[in-house]
Amino acid sequence: MKNSKNSIGKSQILFNRVKIITHSGSFHADDVFAVATVKLWLEKNGSKSFFNKTHIEIIRTRKPEIIAQGDVVIDVGGEYDSVKKIFDHHQKGGAGEHFNGIPYSSFGLVWKEYGENICGSQAVADILDKIIVLPIDADDNGVDLYKLVYPDVRPYSIHNLIDIYNFVFKEKGEKNLDDNFSKAVDFAKDVLRREIKLSLIEIEEKKYVEQIYQKSEDQRIIILDKNISDESCEDMLVKYEGPLFVVKPDGGSKNWKVKTVKKKRFSFESRKDLPKEWAGKIGEELVQETSVPDALFCHNKRFVIVAKTKEGAVELARLAMEA
Repeated sequence: MKNSKNSIGKSQILFNRVKIITHSGSFHADDVFAVATVKLWLEKNGSKSFFNKTHIEIIRTRKPEIIAQGDVVIDVGGEYDSVKKIFDHHQKGGAGEHFNGIPYSSFGLVWKEYGENICGSQAVADILDKIIVLPIDADDNGVDLYKLVYPDVRPYSIHNLIDIYNFVFKEKGEKNLDDNFSKAVDFAKDVLRREIKLSLIEIEEKKYVEQIYQKSEDQRIIILDKNISDESCEDMLVKYEGPLFVVKPDGGSKNWKVKTVKKKRFSFESRKDLPKEWAGKIGEELVQETSVPDALFCHNKRFVIVAKTKEGAVELARLAMEA
């Protein structure tokens, strides 16, 4: 193997081919997303190396003599060496931990090496590290991230999505696990691409929410003129004690909505609920209850209410704040 982080081995120059080696048999989210990350990196940087086109060959094996021929080795090999491009975590003692103590899986090791490059910035790489890498690394290393409220109900995770590819349904034209592994990698690449784009948007959205918050005369009601995602609003506003409600456009419709601000991130508990008299009411019934002529709908759980106009939504927020 070539001992340089961004160089390509001689066999690759001659044959225009990069060999990615990972283990055979069933697979998991960590090796799938690790291979997807390396493929994204090669697709982005291959033309900057010794050739214009890169053919990427994925070989799934546990044979040492074949592993030794790999240009990038993932989740197999019993070693972690980023210079040699070997990213395994199964060796005695593991391969280190994230800042919060979660052990690295192969995905985390690969992301540490190439995440910033494929994202274009460390800020975006850090967002994906938090929402995708850490959960996958935790699950692969048997680290619990949550406590079940209902013993027989658990979240359907990215691991569950990847695991369905471990079953071969021949009536759907699937050949074998290697074929399904490639399909899972394609899925993971699409997820990463989309999350990168969403994270770029999220960074700009948070800047906007911060600006509006700082300029607001009454910081209990934050009025946004842009269709900002609920996630970006929550991430920014939970940091401050004052905000109770957010007024903003309602998705792709022409309506406006009022959203409650949560007590903490990833919680369903609001700092202040909408009035209980509004719960579940729609149309004329809601208009009569609120005296706001363009009120449309209030969720039964009292965390969102919709009006036809910005003015109507602002009035509903003010009424809710005073209730």
